[in-house]
Amino acid sequence: MQVFIIVGIVIVMIAALSINAYFYKKNNTKNFAKEEWNNRIDHVTEQEITDFYDADMSEYMKQLNGKKMIAASCIFHLPDTKEFLKDGAKNYLKSLLTLGTVKFNTVYVPTPLILAEDGLHVLELDKDLDVKNHYILENERLAEAKISTCEDKDGTQQLGANARFFTLSFPSQTGVKEFELCTEFCPTPETYALYSLDKKIVAAAAGRHFLRKLGEAFTNLQVKF
Repeated sequence: MQVFIIVGIVIVMIAALSINAYFYKKNNTKNFAKEEWNNRIDHVTEQEITDFYDADMSEYMKQLNGKKMIAASCIFHLPDTKEFLKDGAKNYLKSLLTLGTVKFNTVYVPTPLILAEDGLHVLELDKDLDVKNHYILENERLAEAKISTCEDKDGTQQLGANARFFTLSFPSQTGVKEFELCTEFCPTPETYALYSLDKKIVAAAAGRHFLRKLGEAFTNLQVKF
């Protein structure tokens, strides 16, 4: 009887791994050549992009206070090894304070960007995804900003070779600050990984739509991808 139980467990595990591998391959954007990926993106309609924004950004659009939204994306941030180790050490120390009874994990949250008629709204979120800080890069500062392509090997490994990355530099009271932008709408790597293939295609169209609209509004921020 025990042999049959063990065999049954092994069969279930193999089936689960096979299903997981199937859906990973099905939803993996790395399987597409650039031409095919761009072709799929080109077939995404503006209404689909609008629906995507409504589903993922509707709560944050309320921060505009009636201002017209043009496009939206998120700052691209991929925690590196140094950041993981630093956060891991903090979590370990906090766990020690509870004598190991509570385990702590760092929650990475997105930083939404909403391009509106009055500028670029930058929303810092807390761990519950509520807005804790709201900044605006006014049109005057965006007119003085610069954008350049940048290489992000970790980002490419995460999102695939079809992703492109850019550094947005803008003046602030404390000097020049920078954001990393991406052609793919990627709130966090964890969230993006859960997107279905169809949603990743729309996310790619939405991310490119944001960059395109940014370039249309400010000729100094035009990019090619």
